[in-house]
Amino acid sequence: MSTDESYFRGYGGYVNRQNYKELFTDMLSKVQSTDVKLGSVRSCLAIGPGGGEYETEFLKHHAPNISKFLAVEPDHESVEQLRASLAIGLPGVESQLFETTVQNWEGLSDPVDLILFQSLYYFTADELKELFVRMHDHWLTSGGYVAIMSASRPKAPGREEIWQKLDVLAPLWEDVQADMQKAGFTKIYEYEMEGKMDLTNPDESLLRFYRRHMTRSVTIDYIRDVMKELYPEGKLLADTFDGMAIFKRTN
Repeated sequence: MSTDESYFRGYGGYVNRQNYKELFTDMLSKVQSTDVKLGSVRSCLAIGPGGGEYETEFLKHHAPNISKFLAVEPDHESVEQLRASLAIGLPGVESQLFETTVQNWEGLSDPVDLILFQSLYYFTADELKELFVRMHDHWLTSGGYVAIMSASRPKAPGREEIWQKLDVLAPLWEDVQADMQKAGFTKIYEYEMEGKMDLTNPDESLLRFYRRHMTRSVTIDYIRDVMKELYPEGKLLADTFDGMAIFKRTN
């Protein structure tokens, strides 16, 4: 895979155009002050963690007794960075990384106490429903938890226009939560981050990142033209919303 095709680099460029890292750090401190107790968590499965920066920080703050970490991540460069993130952020924790998609993965032989999931965009609505049921029935221990991160308002002004123009597959946050509850989970916590994003002069890596999320094939120039049309002066995209919800398997 060439450098400009790297999901890891494209996602890094995407995040660096907003204040997501600052908001995520603030969220961790606020979640910590709630009644969400994950001290019993010993094992974790991360689905689509990329380089793992946010997963390791979440676990350090909220699951300090973790001893086993598993991850399913198809991007090679992300897997290499994930290894580095684990070595620095969770030293001594046993880890096993599967460089494949969840769709091609054989699954777990032993259930885990916690699942972290932030790659909803790579699944159809029906695939997500089936996956949530599989997580509940086969991959989680009784009383286990799932923490999901996703864009919480894909139809917010500013974000909806570009996602519609580019035919981005974007599951609705309310549908995700409803499907989790239908699968047998109980929501115990929810938090929303409101951020800002600057799309001035997008580089090719960012453009390719957007193309990965599209449901049809287009050129990089097409995406660049769409951005110029929507943001002719590279105006600030102010209304970005990202949510985290924590669910518990109660049966």
